[in-house]
Amino acid sequence: MKTFKRSSGVLVKKGNQVLLCKRAPNQNFERKWSIPMGGIEGDETPINAAHREFFEETNLKIDVDLKLIGFINKYTKESKTKRGIVYVYLLENEDDKFLPDLENAKDGHEHTECKYFDKNKMPLDEKNEDLIKIIEKILK
Repeated sequence: MKTFKRSSGVLVKKGNQVLLCKRAPNQNFERKWSIPMGGIEGDETPINAAHREFFEETNLKIDVDLKLIGFINKYTKESKTKRGIVYVYLLENEDDKFLPDLENAKDGHEHTECKYFDKNKMPLDEKNEDLIKIIEKILK
C-alpha cells in the first residue's frame, strides 16, 4: 500500500495571468503543465516546503508572505483512493523580471519551460481539476 504523500506548491499570479511550468519527460507527470511543487520533508511545515521547493525548482527566492488558497487532491491510478494532497500557496507579483531560472536552479531539470498564461489559454487537462478551480477563483 502506498503512503499518503503531502506536498506544497506556489501559484504565482501576475495581473490576469498565472505561472505554470512544464514537467520534464523523465519526471513524474511528464510533459504536463502545473505549478512548482514538491514533497514536504520530515517535520517541515507546508509553508516552509512551499518556499524551499519553489526556490529549488525556479532559483527564485520568495521574500513576502504566502497565502494558503487551496488544495490539490492526488488519487491512485487504479482507483479513486486519495493518496496525497498538495497545499497551494499564492504569490502575487507584478515584477516582469520574475521568471524562473531553470538553468541555475538546483532542481530546474524537473521542468523544460515556464510561462505565464491567461485563464482561457492554460494548457491544463481535466486531471488538473483542483488546480483549475483554484486558478479560476483567483483570476475572476
